[in-house]
Amino acid sequence: MRKFGLLLFVLVLIIGKANAQRSDVWMVGPMLHFNFCEKKMHTSFAIEVSYWNYEKFPYSFDGGIEFEKGKFRLYSEAQTGIAVLGLSLGPVLEHQKAESRWKLGVQTSVWANYFGGVDLRYRNVGGTSAFSPGIYFKLPLGTGDLDGEYHHWDFDD
Repeated sequence: MRKFGLLLFVLVLIIGKANAQRSDVWMVGPMLHFNFCEKKMHTSFAIEVSYWNYEKFPYSFDGGIEFEKGKFRLYSEAQTGIAVLGLSLGPVLEHQKAESRWKLGVQTSVWANYFGGVDLRYRNVGGTSAFSPGIYFKLPLGTGDLDGEYHHWDFDD
């Protein structure tokens, strides 16, 4: 059984590597954050989907659904990155179960990754701020060309 699991893991990495080299890449995966807010820490779990385009300058849009004790969030971010480092910024909509209401806010992140990674997120919703370091894994599902012209962007191109 362990050999099967190792083989499956290697196949996922090989397929993921090929898909990550395409000019347009969709990525999907789980995220785990440790949310520090008002001298308390709560963990949250999210599923995030992102679209990357590497035609000229690398840009991306993502969206996620995040679950935390007593809270539910929907968010989207515009992002960019070079090599394995990046940053993102976007709106977040949070439902607070105790107050039975939705609040709008903003969040920003800096991250480092390839298939898996770490991020540092800052969120402000309804005047309450949270610092949320996290870890995640993304599986690339490439859709663009794989003709040797991928990932070739230049500011004067």
